[in-house]
Amino acid sequence: MTRPETTPRRSLIPATLLLGLALALAGPARAETFPSRLVTVIVPFAAGGTVDKVARQVQEPLRARLGQQVLIDNRGGAGGTIGMAALAKSAPDGYTVALVFDSYATEQHIYPKLPYATLRDFSGVSYVARSPMVLVVPAASPYKTLQDYVAAAKAKGAVSYASVGAGSSNHLAAELFHETAGSQGLHVPFKGGGPALTDLMGGHVDSMIASLPLVLQQVQSGKLRALAVTSPKRNPALPEVPAVAETYKGFEVYSWVGMVAPSKTPPPVLDKLSADMTATLREPEVAKRLADGGFEVVAGGRDAMNQLIKSESERWGRLIQARKIVAE
Repeated sequence: MTRPETTPRRSLIPATLLLGLALALAGPARAETFPSRLVTVIVPFAAGGTVDKVARQVQEPLRARLGQQVLIDNRGGAGGTIGMAALAKSAPDGYTVALVFDSYATEQHIYPKLPYATLRDFSGVSYVARSPMVLVVPAASPYKTLQDYVAAAKAKGAVSYASVGAGSSNHLAAELFHETAGSQGLHVPFKGGGPALTDLMGGHVDSMIASLPLVLQQVQSGKLRALAVTSPKRNPALPEVPAVAETYKGFEVYSWVGMVAPSKTPPPVLDKLSADMTATLREPEVAKRLADGGFEVVAGGRDAMNQLIKSESERWGRLIQARKIVAE
């Protein structure tokens, strides 16, 4: 005689197995969805600098695209290497990335004992934007023209210049300028563009070759005097300011901002970050705000960022060696 409960029990076994299998498959699928929580963007410089300005412009529109909160984490010091060391220690899951300045491509030449290797430990996400640089002096400075500045700089290196740290674009551009002009200057490093700008306007340092977005407002308001721009031609934002190339043919320097992530971050996550960052930069309102601030939006992808790092490292590595530039 067949027991009445036998058939129901047999029908429940495969149903239970199917339910367990479905739950097991659903777990990884949910875990692979990116992003599912807050994304931290490390800015390895103090608030108020060039990189920080870009971060604040893209923070909200990037949050909207990712569908998660975006936190800006300023970690200044040591030419940006403190913030990058923090990124190197973070989990390679896409939830911690960094917006870097041009010094990122040269820091390995400046700091031989970094706790990370730039090309090994990080991967490009986006070549965000670039901008020409401007040689500026305080409004009360005795230097009215580029020629005045060079003459003073040739007088036993009497002209000091600010930077955001050894190997930064401010530092290297100034060194390249003095090499080109046959003059000398005294390097005064700061922890970020904001502090450097404050001391410059206060007359505590004589000059600075800074990114256009960092100093444009101060130049337009008369707090700083612009002597020259580092783009090949004059910039529309400062049409009366000559290009360095008008005096020293071929002189050309740009500062830039890019996004990087730990190199072991899964490629699909890097692709997602890159695509959303690129789309964010191409939004008309975002692009206009950055352009109004002196930036040229590039919106390049992962390959563009990695190629930029390689070429900039090669270009400036020569100058660093020739001028014997070291960490200060």
